[in-house]
Amino acid sequence: MGEHLQILVPSINAIPKTNKSLFRIYRDARYHLSDPIKTRIGVIFWQGQTHRMQSSSFYMHYDSKEVFVATGIRNFKPPLLATYREYIQNREKRAALHHIYEVLKAKGYKLPEPAYKRYPRDFDKDEPHAYLALYRSVYAFTTFVPDKVFHSEKIIDRNFKIYEDMMPLQEWVYELTLYEN
Repeated sequence: MGEHLQILVPSINAIPKTNKSLFRIYRDARYHLSDPIKTRIGVIFWQGQTHRMQSSSFYMHYDSKEVFVATGIRNFKPPLLATYREYIQNREKRAALHHIYEVLKAKGYKLPEPAYKRYPRDFDKDEPHAYLALYRSVYAFTTFVPDKVFHSEKIIDRNFKIYEDMMPLQEWVYELTLYEN
C-alpha cells in the first residue's frame, strides 16, 4: 500500500517496521494484565517529519469483524490542538475544511463527532463554520466487513480509491501541521 500511496504523496513515510508503519500488537502490560495482545492490526502511512500520530496520515486497522480506513489525525495533542484552533480562525481555512467535509459526507464517508460542547475562548461561535472549533481531531473514515476483496490483493485498489477520495483532507491536514503560530 505504501508504494501505491507514493503516487498520491511522493514523500509519504511507509516504513514496514513495528512502531513505524506497523503498530505493535502488544499492549502495555502495566495497564492490560488480562489482555496483553491487541485484537486488531493497525497500519499507518504519514507525511512529514513530526511524530506519526501527529502527522497527516492514511490509516487502517482491522480485526475479524471490521476494517476501518481513515485519513487525517485522529487525536490532537494539546500543542497541535492549539495550532488547529488558531489555524481555523482564518475564515478561508475554515471554509475549505467545511467544504472538504461536505464533499466527503456526500460520498458516504463518516466524520468524527465534536469533542467539546463549549467554544474555545476568543472564538466567535457566530462565525461561518464555527462548529469546527468543537473538534479535537480532523479525519474522515469508512468501515466495512472483511470480505473476499479484503483477503486479496484487491484490498490495495479499494483502499487506494478511498485514500484518493480523501486526498483533499490529507492535504489540508498536512498544511495544518506545517503551520507555525
